[in-house]
Amino acid sequence: MRCPILYFRNIFNHSFFLPFIVESELEQREVRKIQFTGKSTYILSLPKKWMEEMHLKAGDQVTLVREANNCLSLIPEAGRKPEHVAEATAILSPKDSGNTLRRKVVAMYLAGYRFIHFKLRSGRIQPFQRDAVREIVRRNLVGTEIIADASDIITLQVLLSLPELSVSTAIRRMYLIASSMHRDAISSIAEKNTELATAVISSDDEVDRFSLYVLRNLVLALQNGRFLKEIGLRNPSDCLSYRVAVKSIERIADHASAIAERGIKLKEKIPPELFERISKMSILSLSVLGDSVESLLKPDYQLADKTVDNVEGIYNLEKDALSLLESSKSVHDGGTLKLIVEDIRRTAEYASDIAEAAINETIGEVIEGQSTRNTGRR
Repeated sequence: MRCPILYFRNIFNHSFFLPFIVESELEQREVRKIQFTGKSTYILSLPKKWMEEMHLKAGDQVTLVREANNCLSLIPEAGRKPEHVAEATAILSPKDSGNTLRRKVVAMYLAGYRFIHFKLRSGRIQPFQRDAVREIVRRNLVGTEIIADASDIITLQVLLSLPELSVSTAIRRMYLIASSMHRDAISSIAEKNTELATAVISSDDEVDRFSLYVLRNLVLALQNGRFLKEIGLRNPSDCLSYRVAVKSIERIADHASAIAERGIKLKEKIPPELFERISKMSILSLSVLGDSVESLLKPDYQLADKTVDNVEGIYNLEKDALSLLESSKSVHDGGTLKLIVEDIRRTAEYASDIAEAAINETIGEVIEGQSTRNTGRR
């Protein structure tokens, strides 16, 4: 059981704790007694230094909010102003490559900034740099627009002040897209369908969009307990498990895209017996992927544990496929097919990572005295 802590925060994200920890835990720690007055009221004195920094005096109003981890947030109401708008500026070099600039955009988006500026100290932003920003915004950043585009500065605004869909819903959509990509990639190989393979490859951008959207919200949730509830989570520890799920599904989509790309390169149709082995691997990978995501979102310890066990079957199927491939003298695309088999196996392994995250999150179900702990999510 978590020990409740009285947690003070003003509207500008300055945080104070009781025990009182600001600059040095050893120097600033204060222990205060809860007192009882009247017939039903408990009182606790507030640190004078905190009162002065918050510009509070006797008679001013504050709001108490119970957080997900049983902390109490104390929010000053007197002189309350609109929440600070997170804003950041990155200074560019004329030599910054397009890839460097894309990485900066993504990192600042994930950090939770609402206004992101890119500018040069002198000179003009290069056309290729401007194109790089436009491309990453269009392809990968949900709810983001370019609101200023001058010769020396580019400004992005993230228009989503609150999440439009819960983290659970976003992860489920990621899973549906990634699993569909994998299934279509295998079908494109069976049918020698280049158009279908190309569609699979282009779908990877959509998974990346959801991935960055969820990761941004998880960062914001760790900074703000109320935001944690708004995105459908109950505990800060959920953020770690969901991050594992997001990155794993993103990699599964990458492997589906790789299967499609390799399928395009195949020069001949795969022998039926070998394709049957590959198909069985694919079916098992998708099965454990679906179960792993479900075990995390429900959440369900038993399903997660069973899923990890089921992943072990992928190695026997891989061994059979590679053995058949080695013994087949009529196959000339052996190297490419080995990579496809590896992609399918890696898909199952990433599914196992999700299931293990679910196990860590739901271990309370099998610990005596904690099985009734409420772990449900919206």
